[in-house]
Amino acid sequence: MEELFKLLTNDIHFNVTELSSKTWNKNWKVPEGLISIVGLEDGKRPVFYYGVVDNYKEDYLLNKGVSENNNKFVNARMYFKFDRNDVMAKERYVVANGFNGLLLCIKIDKDKFTKTFEKILLEKYNEGEEHIVEVLDKMMDRNMFDSVEESVRYITNRDYNWLIGRLKYKAGLFNYSGQGYWLLPLKTNMKITKGFKLTDNEIIVDLENTELFKNYLIYVDIKDGVIKYNKDRLCKSGFSLVDEIRKQMSDDTCPWCGEKLRLVKTKRGEFLGCSNYPECLYRRFLKNNNKK
Repeated sequence: MEELFKLLTNDIHFNVTELSSKTWNKNWKVPEGLISIVGLEDGKRPVFYYGVVDNYKEDYLLNKGVSENNNKFVNARMYFKFDRNDVMAKERYVVANGFNGLLLCIKIDKDKFTKTFEKILLEKYNEGEEHIVEVLDKMMDRNMFDSVEESVRYITNRDYNWLIGRLKYKAGLFNYSGQGYWLLPLKTNMKITKGFKLTDNEIIVDLENTELFKNYLIYVDIKDGVIKYNKDRLCKSGFSLVDEIRKQMSDDTCPWCGEKLRLVKTKRGEFLGCSNYPECLYRRFLKNNNKK
């Protein structure tokens, strides 16, 4: 939370106060912080007050299955899990003190995502788990990789970019990295914001459920040092996504990292590969490519 607060206070529209039950109210569970948003152009209100909660746990899961073509696959998926009772107790404090709402804060870290799943996949491969071994070996052959480690890196980067690309599209933030802090409102129009998954004990942020990110309130891009806020929620007029979509329509740009694509020719065939190889393993095979 310290990093988030430091970044937010660099913007004149945001003020942050750290909260603690020891100093603010011993009889209540209080959020970890209070964010005030002041002076937004065309803002619906002159000042907004939101409580912030960030005490989640991360869950990394491999979803294994078989496609309609009878090919085995594995997908890397990540979940942020908040204690439901804790969140609801902190929301009561927010309501009692006249705040505009409670924000659940998550941090998306590409390096942590990819490194965690690389470790999980390699461990299962070395243990000889049949499903994982078959998927990684076929991936190595199909994509002309030199090692199973490249297959692992490909899957983790493929799934990260698929997940983050979809939520950036839903949020209308195409030109940003997707890495960093997402502050998501617990409620919209007095009801739990669409996209949160609720269990008896948890409130879960599933990166695959992009509807939630349509309602983000604040996004802090830690890669590019940019703060974005949701004008649809905070301002009187919304914004069009047409120009943002046009900016992304480039056939010679890597969709994973933004570097240029280049034609790669090998004895086994040719493909468009990222010029940032081996850091980026994105590959696009040409339709007329016949692998030998």
